[in-house]
Formats: sequence, C-alpha cells, structure tokens
Amino acid sequence: MIKEIFTGNILTKFMALVMAVALWLYAINRQTEDLTEVVKLSISVPEGITVLEQSTEEITIHLRGPQSIIENVENMIKDRKIQARYVVQESPEGIEDQVKQTIPITRAHLNLPSSIKLMSVYPDRVDVLLGKLQQKKLKVNLQKKGEPAVGYMIANEFIFPGEVEVKGPLNTLKEASFINTIPVDIGGITAEQNRTFPWRIGIDQKVIVNRGDKNVSVPVTCDEDVRVWIQIVEQQETRFIEKMKIKVMRPAEYPYEIKLQDEYAGIRVKGPKLVVDKLNTEDIVLYIDVTALRPPGPYKQPIKCDLPKNIELVDKLPEVHLDIREKMRSLEAK
Repeated sequence: MIKEIFTGNILTKFMALVMAVALWLYAINRQTEDLTEVVKLSISVPEGITVLEQSTEEITIHLRGPQSIIENVENMIKDRKIQARYVVQESPEGIEDQVKQTIPITRAHLNLPSSIKLMSVYPDRVDVLLGKLQQKKLKVNLQKKGEPAVGYMIANEFIFPGEVEVKGPLNTLKEASFINTIPVDIGGITAEQNRTFPWRIGIDQKVIVNRGDKNVSVPVTCDEDVRVWIQIVEQQETRFIEKMKIKVMRPAEYPYEIKLQDEYAGIRVKGPKLVVDKLNTEDIVLYIDVTALRPPGPYKQPIKCDLPKNIELVDKLPEVHLDIREKMRSLEAK
C-alpha cells in the first residue's frame, strides 16, 4: 500500500513537478525591475580618420527586465563589460579636411541581453567632428619636470633626431610646428648624471595648438623615440664681500712703521654657488707686501688676494695708499 503511494502514477507526478518548476521560473521572471546607469560611449572610425570632438563620452540608459538578469547587467556595467559602441562608416576620401556628424544611439549600439528592454537613452544623439589624418615632420621639444639639485644647472641639451614623423588631423598639423617628449624628470640631478647620457625618451602623443584665446591638446600618434643628452654643470654665483681687513706682510724685524690710508676693502668674487654661499671673511686674505719699501713715503701698493679653490675675482683689486716712516725709539733711562 505504501509502495503504491510512492511508485504509482510516476508520469503524472513528473509532469506535476515540471509544471511547478515552470510556474516558479515564470513567477521569478515576472518580478521585473528598472535600472538607470551611465555607460561609456566609444566611437570607432576607419583608417585615415580621427575623432576631433565628441559632444559626450558617456550616455545614460534606462533598462527594464527580470530581477535576476537586471542584477547581473548592473554588475556587468560596473565592470565595463556593457558599453555603447558606434562605428562610423565615413570614408577618408569623402573628407577634405573635417566634417561634422550627428549619430543616433539605439539598442543596436549596446551589447544588452535579449531579455532586457531599453526604455530610454540620454542623449540619444551625439555630435562628432571627424578629421582627416595626415603625416608631418615636427620638431622635437624636450619637456622637463623638476629642477636640478641645488647648486647645479642645465648648461646645454641635445636631442637626436631633432624631428619625428607624426600622424594627426590635417587641420591640426597645419598649425603645429613642434611636439613634446614625454616629461623627463630632472629633479635633483647633478653633474654625476653627465656620464649616464644619452637617455632614450618617448614622444608625447599629442600636440598643442591655439584655438582662440586658449591652447588645446589634440591627440596624434608617433612611433619614434629620441635620444637626449643634457649637460649638467655647477651653478655659478657672484658675491660682493665688503669691509675686509687688509693685512700688511713684512719681515719679522722690519724697522719701519706702516700706516694705511684705508685699512679695509671690498671684493667681488665668483664661483660654484655651493662654495660661494659658504664663504666667510676667514676664507679670504687681502694683503699688501711692504718688504721692499723704505722711507720716505707715501706709496701706492697693489692689494693682493688669497682665495679658496674654484673661487676667482670678478674685478681688479684697487691699490692702497700708505705712509712709511722710521719707528720712534724709546728714550734711554738716564
């Protein structure tokens, strides 16, 4: 009896199970949801054409569909697996320089599952400006960022080759005369880097042109790179040091008295910035040599100077006026 309950009418029971599962799936799919998301719009063009301007790079779509599928679509949009794509059919031969087009965005341009309904697209039309491509040789400009180490400077730079072949919009390349390298970081470099050149540097994939009162960056392509030499030298600096004491150089038993008209002088020196900045009066000696002088005076004697290594005078030192006379002898005790 119990066996007949479980084994009897197997076909009927199987059909009932199938119908129950179908009703369950139907009930789930009947639970629809709406979804509004922003997706990226990419526009593809044939060889020889480029997109100069695009009124928007994103569109807002309103979707409706079964809850389970809508949730999956939402995740796909976040992972950029669902996007809007439009393929321009214009031929380069049909463009003399540039042309404007308004393209419609429909469901055909979205890779949506068939069970998802597209309720609306905003904007549903996008304006694009297409330009014809050409090739042109442009001068290479070294683009730098940062500054050399304190006390150092760039004395010279050389780029080879000086020009590269660039492919870009016809109207843009008519106005462009140069293209930058990618930024070269020179922050903190010293003369030690002179031994590491040349550097191989890539070309920035854009040119800068003037549009009215502003500069506009326009994408281009260049498959070349360049070699760069930069000469780094110590930065030179000039400094004036005033009121330096003039020393008198004479033998130990020199029998005469010397009186200077001016005991101080100022000098202007130059040299590496790092050395000049640290200079003090003890590092420099100003002097005159009176060994060969005998009374009577007065005399004009050139000032001489002892300087630290790598430091030199900028201006000629002046002469100093001096008097010379016999030393006064002390009275003998009576």
